[in-house]
Amino acid sequence: MLFLLATPEYNNVQSNTTKVKVHLRSGVAEILEQHQDLMGKVENNIIEIETNSDNKIEKTLYVLQDAVFVVSNQGLDATLENQGTGVYVYAKRVKEINSSVSIDAVSKEFEQKTTELDSERSKMTDAVDQVLTSKMILLEDEIEFLKKVVLVVKELKS
Repeated sequence: MLFLLATPEYNNVQSNTTKVKVHLRSGVAEILEQHQDLMGKVENNIIEIETNSDNKIEKTLYVLQDAVFVVSNQGLDATLENQGTGVYVYAKRVKEINSSVSIDAVSKEFEQKTTELDSERSKMTDAVDQVLTSKMILLEDEIEFLKKVVLVVKELKS
């Protein structure tokens, strides 16, 4: 099964995927080979994939921001050798969670962005200037995403 995860800054394609687990509003969907065509929004912003390499199953967890997915049995093109189930995930941001992810590094990045946002807010001189700038909106967005990553990493490490 083909798995494609794409964001503006990140791209991951794996062809040896055996299972994709995604949370939907209606519950958890486990997508296997020959799964019905499906599309939707990733509800809890977490997706887990299993791959089979060298007869060893590896699980990878991704924290996503504003993610949608498509499951298709048509493949990327119509040639016979590319037929099969494909899972395509498109997100605003992604962070791969594995054993090498340091909670300290993610927490430090979170604190840095929070400090940067506080600095931007302190530049506001009066109530008229209190309108959010685009930089502030982006920083708030990044902080929310990093907060989710920290929570997921803490949960997995405990």
